[in-house]
Amino acid sequence: MPRTGSPCGSPAIFIAQAGKAAAVKATARDVANRLAQPDKNLTAWLIYGPDRGLVRERANALVKALVADPDDPFNVTKLTDEDMKADPAALADAMSALSMMGGDRLVRVQISTEAGGAPIAAWLKDFEAGTAPAEAWLVVEAGDLKPAGKLRKGFEPAKQALAAPCYAETGRDLASFVDEALAAEGLTITPDARARLLPQIEGDRGIARSEIDKLILYKGPKDTRASGEEEITLADVEVCAASGGDTALDRVVETALSGDVKLADGSWSRASAAGASGVGLIRAIQRRIDQLLEAKAGGPDAAMRLGAPRFGPPANAFKHQSSLWPERALVQARQAAFDAERAMKRSGAVPDLLAGDLLLKLALRAQALSARR
Repeated sequence: MPRTGSPCGSPAIFIAQAGKAAAVKATARDVANRLAQPDKNLTAWLIYGPDRGLVRERANALVKALVADPDDPFNVTKLTDEDMKADPAALADAMSALSMMGGDRLVRVQISTEAGGAPIAAWLKDFEAGTAPAEAWLVVEAGDLKPAGKLRKGFEPAKQALAAPCYAETGRDLASFVDEALAAEGLTITPDARARLLPQIEGDRGIARSEIDKLILYKGPKDTRASGEEEITLADVEVCAASGGDTALDRVVETALSGDVKLADGSWSRASAAGASGVGLIRAIQRRIDQLLEAKAGGPDAAMRLGAPRFGPPANAFKHQSSLWPERALVQARQAAFDAERAMKRSGAVPDLLAGDLLLKLALRAQALSARR
């Protein structure tokens, strides 16, 4: 538990005695290091920003640094704003629960709207006042938050919490990320190829990593790659990279979330036969759901910063899905996608079957939503 080394053993009591500690606030420049090598004397972290992919990646890095197994169902509790809305005591109960199996505990919360963070802000206020116990670390993931919102106003001055903003990277930062990720696999990229790739992956770290992974797979793993294939060229990028809603898997997800069950099934069958993976489909589903939730929270411009399609039929389909799916249904769909991804990692089930099953369930849900209109 986070405070087992404290003289009192109880985080709440410890806070009352350690009240002279300075407030902890991270800048966008140092946030990556602060999360990858966290101060374990803290209790809570808020990771937020318009780049949901970057938020998720840094939250994953933080969780891995805090607990041995991020997917341990006994020591890692996962909540959403919908969970806290349904059960107002869910967060407090999770934070005060003792570990059944021993080891550090962690509560991970994902919120889709600014209002969804109100229970967290209330809990943090009680914790800092010494009236709420904590037997776990708390990691909160959120989208772009207003400075005057309850969460930022609660976390930024808090003495035992860290507010970590994740803003879209500059061109130079993104170029460095690409170069470092490729160098780890023994690859380089030509200047013209980099110039073509960067605009396609800007604004969403999840899309960026997915496109880089595709390039790495295209060139081959480091230990099996043919000699002379260490450089990624413009032609390689044009073959592998795709932007926004133009990818094959994005089109599959688009048909499903629009309620066309037959077309979604056929599209996934064709994509799978062409080599698309179940893991890739799950990530495409998660990406589209995040974009739709961001559209509801911050409007079309916010969704576009997450890679939502901007023009033509894909943009029209996105607008239709945004009006078709209520927020509650999107949150449930996101949880279903998360559960499917976890099942892939833990159960040994065939990823393509799990992904295909989820796709059809979402298509049927969208079909039902359309029928009610």
